[in-house]
Amino acid sequence: MRNPHQPGAKINEKRRRKWIDRFSSYGAGIDNVAITSWLEQFAEADRDVAARILDVVEYFGQSHIYGAYREALASLSDWNAMPSQRKGKWAFCAMSGSAGESGDAMLHHFRVANRLGAAKYNPLFLTRSELFRRPNLPERDRDRLGADDVVVLLDDFSATGKQVCEAWNDPVTSFGALLAGVGTVYLILVAASLKAMKRIKEETSIELVHAHQLNETDNVFAEECAHFTTTDRARLLHYGKIADAKRPKGFGDSGFVVVFQHRAPNNSIPILHADHDEWIGLFPRQ
Repeated sequence: MRNPHQPGAKINEKRRRKWIDRFSSYGAGIDNVAITSWLEQFAEADRDVAARILDVVEYFGQSHIYGAYREALASLSDWNAMPSQRKGKWAFCAMSGSAGESGDAMLHHFRVANRLGAAKYNPLFLTRSELFRRPNLPERDRDRLGADDVVVLLDDFSATGKQVCEAWNDPVTSFGALLAGVGTVYLILVAASLKAMKRIKEETSIELVHAHQLNETDNVFAEECAHFTTTDRARLLHYGKIADAKRPKGFGDSGFVVVFQHRAPNNSIPILHADHDEWIGLFPRQ
């Protein structure tokens, strides 16, 4: 987690400019008007803690995402862009496949980051549906992935491991059953929490590769997070209940302040991303 300003620090033009410069690439557009409107949803006495939340937001822009994906692929010792220099067949696929999820966007980012965007690399990249129906592809593409082969799944973030484990163990469309004969299955993430890493290790045979690790010090509601006091947490919880009465601390009570350029995860606190009549987040997910 980033270090915030000291409590009571002025919310001046210099501080605002730092927020705008850091968040400007977010899809919904972040400017001074948006920041002012967001802050004004807090009582005047609570704008200090709200401002410190903006200070600590872990924002992953394109350069951070690309850097994480380059680092992750480079760490896979058997990978090489030259087919003759790598062992077995390789396939890359988005972990999430539902409409509105981030998987396909991350697949694109991954290709660009690793200079794999050219048409000659297209056979390496499959949609989730193509991976599932691979045995029905034309003869030249019908090779079943086996014990010497590698599948690399891609996504941006896992805070609880729930989505990954459910996709792996789903009784109908299980990644685990589909890829049972594959030698190695990696999941590359930009960021993952210790909780998610533990669950994925226990419930799947996936080898997790990530660039950034989060723990309880990154949970603004946890005592381990030294940047916020008990009073601060009570006020954040109050506004969290307005933003999302069911999940005031974010999905899975994660309490994270992670935001990606393309979308804010629902594990992040809802005051950042909720969007309805009672609350407008600075980073709406729509």
